[in-house]
Amino acid sequence: MIGIGWAAANFHRAIAIDRFEAFTDHLLRFKTFDDSFSTTVLNSRSAHALDACDTRAQRALIMLEIPLADAALRAGAANEFDAKTADLKTRAYQSLSCTPTESFAWLVLFGLAVQAGRLDADTFALLERSYETSPREAWIAVRRIAVAAPVASLAPDAIRSKIVSEFRQLLLDGYVELPAQAYARSHQGVKEFLDIEVEQLDVRTQLRFKAAVAKLLP
Repeated sequence: MIGIGWAAANFHRAIAIDRFEAFTDHLLRFKTFDDSFSTTVLNSRSAHALDACDTRAQRALIMLEIPLADAALRAGAANEFDAKTADLKTRAYQSLSCTPTESFAWLVLFGLAVQAGRLDADTFALLERSYETSPREAWIAVRRIAVAAPVASLAPDAIRSKIVSEFRQLLLDGYVELPAQAYARSHQGVKEFLDIEVEQLDVRTQLRFKAAVAKLLP
């Protein structure tokens, strides 16, 4: 009987792993799911069958949950927002307990701290860990710049230098839209030192970036 239970549990876990591998590939390409689908997945038996140390699958769950937390915040649903952010924090810490080099988990913790208005040395240390563990992965760099650029003026000099360098490198690598969005959300002080970086780029890249920013203006 125990053997049958073990086999059944592992069957569901295998299905869950395959499914969340596909979800992760989908989400890394910035494709999205609607909120009702994401909620169903997060509450599903498959999600609960996942190993907390299955970093890739847990990453998919985090990516599914972040838009739900954002939606709760926009709707003013404080209790739901608090629950979602608590879930995100738990998943991030669980991932790090298994894989301390999971850069995305460090970034999630940084983003949650920024969202909570904590912009102290401890918060920027989380961002520093994200840079240390994943300095040049595009899939995380485009997400990191979206969170880090708007608060770059408050970062310690060494970390601000990394933010600016990553911003410039993303543009050079052809990633324009998300850096443009981060730029548009930044206050004037941040825009001024990002402008200095943009002005050092080739004319074609400058024009692409400025066009992307212009589309975001009212």
